Amino acid sequence: MTVLGARGGMEKGTEMDEFVPVHRMIADRAVETPDAPALVDEWTALSYRQLIDRADEVARALIRDGVRHGDTVAVHMERGAAILVALLGVSRAGGAALMLDVGGPRQWLTGFIEKARPVAWVTHESSAEPPFSGTVRRLDVGGRLAMDTGTDTVEDTHAAMSATGSAVPDSPDSPGFPEVTPEDTACLVQTSGSTGEPKLVVVPHRTWCFATATQRLLHRIGPDDRGAWLFPSHTNVSVSVVVWPFLAAGARLSMPPREIVTDPVELAEWIRQERITQLFAVAPLAEAMARLDWPPCDLRVMLTGSDRVREWGRPDLPFEIANWYGANEVNIVTSPLLPWDERVTSATATAADRAGMPPIGRVWPGATWRVVDALGRPSAPGEVGELLVGGEQLALGYLSPRTTAEKFRPDPHATRPGARVYRTGDLVRVRPDGALEHCGRLDDQIQVNGKRVELAEVERALLTCPGVREAAAKAVESATGRPQLVGYLVTDTPVVHSEVRRLMAEALPHHMVPVAFVRMARLPRNRGDKIDRRALPHPSSAAASHGEYLRALVASVLSDLLDRDSCAPDDNFFLLGGDSLLAATAARRLSREAGYPVSAENIFLHPTPQELSEYLGKAAAEPART
Repeated sequence: MTVLGARGGMEKGTEMDEFVPVHRMIADRAVETPDAPALVDEWTALSYRQLIDRADEVARALIRDGVRHGDTVAVHMERGAAILVALLGVSRAGGAALMLDVGGPRQWLTGFIEKARPVAWVTHESSAEPPFSGTVRRLDVGGRLAMDTGTDTVEDTHAAMSATGSAVPDSPDSPGFPEVTPEDTACLVQTSGSTGEPKLVVVPHRTWCFATATQRLLHRIGPDDRGAWLFPSHTNVSVSVVVWPFLAAGARLSMPPREIVTDPVELAEWIRQERITQLFAVAPLAEAMARLDWPPCDLRVMLTGSDRVREWGRPDLPFEIANWYGANEVNIVTSPLLPWDERVTSATATAADRAGMPPIGRVWPGATWRVVDALGRPSAPGEVGELLVGGEQLALGYLSPRTTAEKFRPDPHATRPGARVYRTGDLVRVRPDGALEHCGRLDDQIQVNGKRVELAEVERALLTCPGVREAAAKAVESATGRPQLVGYLVTDTPVVHSEVRRLMAEALPHHMVPVAFVRMARLPRNRGDKIDRRALPHPSSAAASHGEYLRALVASVLSDLLDRDSCAPDDNFFLLGGDSLLAATAARRLSREAGYPVSAENIFLHPTPQELSEYLGKAAAEPART
């Protein structure tokens, strides 16, 4: 089955008549409504005029530092107004933003830096010294350059561009920055790798432009809307899906305080107070908020995804919940809101719809797609097959040409020479109404807390731990149906699980660190001598018992959050149904009841009552020894 462009009955005018880079779209809004509110976070509020003025200051500073058209600039910043100033500044300077995870360990970040070779680095004024020897620019919370006295004019910028060999714009109305083309790189996005090596996805300005234009139109985003940015700052989905459509429409984008993003109750109250009209939340957060009692509010649509969505949401909510699909390589390519009159959401779902999982919607107009079997032949309607995606929203590939060739294949059905399709690895089924249902994965890729994890990358890190001879990783289903990572180790001597977690946390982001470990005499293998993950055992839990005060306190808090009568000393919080949201809630409660700080990271690294209470006991004793 192949669908090209818009399907019958969809809204018209979804194709781009003219390429306009996103930074110019937003600059146009600054000309039209300079004093309209653009960004609001917990530290600052910026109008459209202030946003563009500060982005231009960053752009001129980068050009003065020697950044040329096409150069890579590392952006290592938290979600907030400042990072959007930085990203717009990099784009207006003609550069490509290397979007780095602020929560990633130094070793993890260094690998991406070595691959991308940025010529400059942009970070917060208060951030630690980065693992980078080049020019570092720092911004305060409002996006102003820290300790910079540059007051470049357009002529100064042209002179700096000439000195570095960049082409000077011919237009007398140009703000002095290089022009970008649709195929110029807008950003490089980190993602997990199936070979054990993390990858960088190369996203062009074409993708940003197409995603912004289609979402503004098809999701009906206008200047009176108020969007909310809840997703991590280092992802392409954040900017191309959550941020740019609202700013390109002249709307207002708000960012909640960091500490309430993982608290559904407080976040829901913030959404009401800020009069948010549309937002995107990862599946666990969206499902938690959907279970709350909501009074009438301005929120119209809550989009969700980045994980397998299991719950539709109640039909009597004052807003609609809709599940969409995408990946860094293809951006967002489906929406259940298309076409609007046939949308499939919590408000429109029939009894027959609710008998199954929420679908991921219909494919964007302008995207090409087909569903194929294991031999690459078109799957029959209603049969499960792999989803292949092409079109304007497709990334250029990976930074590695070899990896690109494996996943981005020539499209024999395309009308445009050189067009390619991306093999998503996702299994889907086409419903009779044209909506797609997600049916799992072809490979060992999983989603944990809405983030991609390749098991090979986890296994490679496990093998670097002292004493580990063989290692495997597997996703097991927790008590709530959410996948959690488990590590399987073959060692000569027993290993301390908390020490393995600590070493893993130094090498990988938290969502890639196993929550439990199983020591085995040998790993099960199939006839091809490959690890048989299906034969790996499920971690077991011990029987309940009482312990000393701190362990009892930890067990009480964790069991209450998991809605269990008790938690045994060796019960694993995540295998019993815990997730990142509940970990953050547990950390707040333990901090309040134990009397000293407890973080969600502490719970990730010590997920059983026994381990966590021992860690907290040692931490509490630290001041007494100093």
